[in-house]
Amino acid sequence: MENSILKYIKINSISSPLKFIIALMVLVFNADVFAQQAQPVAAASSQSLIYNPLFMALIAIIVLLFFIIIGFTELLKGAAKYRRDNEKTSKSNNSKINSTTITLLFFSQSIFAQADASPLVQQAVNTYWGLGALLFYSLVLFILLELIIVWVLYDNSMDLLGVRDRREADRLAKAALKEPTLMDKLNASVPIEKEAEIMMDHDYDGIKELDNDLPPWWKYGFYLTIIFAFFYLGYYHITRSGKLQKAEYEEQIAQAKMELEEYKKKSSNLIDENNVTLLTDKSALESGKNIYMENCLACHGKNAEGGVGPNLTDDYWIHGGGIKDVFKSIKYGWPEKGMKSWEQDLGAKQIHEITSYIKSLVGSNPANAKEKQGDFYSEAGQIVSDTTLAKDSTILVKDTISKKQ
Repeated sequence: MENSILKYIKINSISSPLKFIIALMVLVFNADVFAQQAQPVAAASSQSLIYNPLFMALIAIIVLLFFIIIGFTELLKGAAKYRRDNEKTSKSNNSKINSTTITLLFFSQSIFAQADASPLVQQAVNTYWGLGALLFYSLVLFILLELIIVWVLYDNSMDLLGVRDRREADRLAKAALKEPTLMDKLNASVPIEKEAEIMMDHDYDGIKELDNDLPPWWKYGFYLTIIFAFFYLGYYHITRSGKLQKAEYEEQIAQAKMELEEYKKKSSNLIDENNVTLLTDKSALESGKNIYMENCLACHGKNAEGGVGPNLTDDYWIHGGGIKDVFKSIKYGWPEKGMKSWEQDLGAKQIHEITSYIKSLVGSNPANAKEKQGDFYSEAGQIVSDTTLAKDSTILVKDTISKKQ
C-alpha cells in the first residue's frame, strides 16, 4: 500500500523552499543593516544579527519546520488523491479534501509572506540575549504557527491514509485472539456459565456439588510448602546445621546482656542501685547540694535535719543507710510513706550526686535535728538493732542512744 501511495506523492515544490531561503537571507541582511544603522555610534562595534547564535538557531528551526510542512503537504496531497482514486468518493468529499489541502498549502507556502510582513526591528536596547523584544517574540510566534500547521497536516494525513483505522482493527484482532497470560493461567477457573458441565451427581436436599479444582496458584504454592518442609526438617532437625529459633533467641539475649554491661561501664549516666559508688569530688557534691536544695529541702530541712521526712544526718536509717540503699530510696521512693519516686524527674547522674551529698552530711549534727528513726547502720554495711548495740560494746558507733519509744 505504501508503494502505491508513493507514486501519488511528487516533491515538485523545490522552487518554493529555494525562494524561501533566498528571501530569508535577504531579510536577515536587511535587518542586519537596519540594526547597525539604528544603533548609536558608541555601539557600532557590536556584533550583527547574523552572528547572534540565538537568532541563527531560531532561523534554523523556522527553515526546518518549513521543509517539514512542505513534506506533509505533499504527503497529504498524495494521500487524498490515492483515497479518491481507490475509494471513489463523492464529489462533495473530493471538494472538501481539496479545499483542506489548498488551505494547508496556503498556510505552509505563504509563511514567508507573513514573516516578511512582520517588522524585524531590533530595539536600541537588547533584552533577550542580544535580540530586541519585538524581533524575539516575532520569531517565537512564527515557530509556534509552523508547529500548529505541522500538527494539522500530520493529523489529516493519518486520517486519509487510514492509519488509525488499521491500528484499531489490529487491536481488536489481537484482543479477539488473545492468548492467556501467566496470571490468567494461575487464576484459571471454570466460568459460571459452564459450571453445569462440572456438576456432580451428589444431591443433598437439592444442593449439588461442583467438581471444581483449586486455583493453580494455591495448589502449586501448597506443593512448594511440602517440598520446603522436607528441606527444613533435614537442615534444622536431622543434620542440625542450623540453629532453632529458641537457640538463636537465647544467644541473642546473652549477647545483648554483654553489650549492655560494656555500655554501662562506658556511660556515666547509666548508674543504678547495683553499681553506684560514693562520690567525693567537690564539684559533684556541690551539684548534689543544689539538687537537694531544689527538691528535698521542703521535707528534710535545709541541713537535712529532718522535717516531714526523717533526719538524714545520723546513723539511723529506715530503709538502709548504704550508698546503694539511699540511691534506691531516692530513685524509686516509698509512696506508701509519702516519699515520691524521683526516677522520672532526675537522671541517674543527678541521683548519684544527691545520694553522695546526703551521705556526706552524716555526722554533721545540725541544730534542731529530728529524733532518730529506723535502725543503726554502721559504715561496715551492717544494720544493727539497739539490743545488739547494748550487748556488744565492740561496735564503734557515734551515738548509741536508743530510738525514742
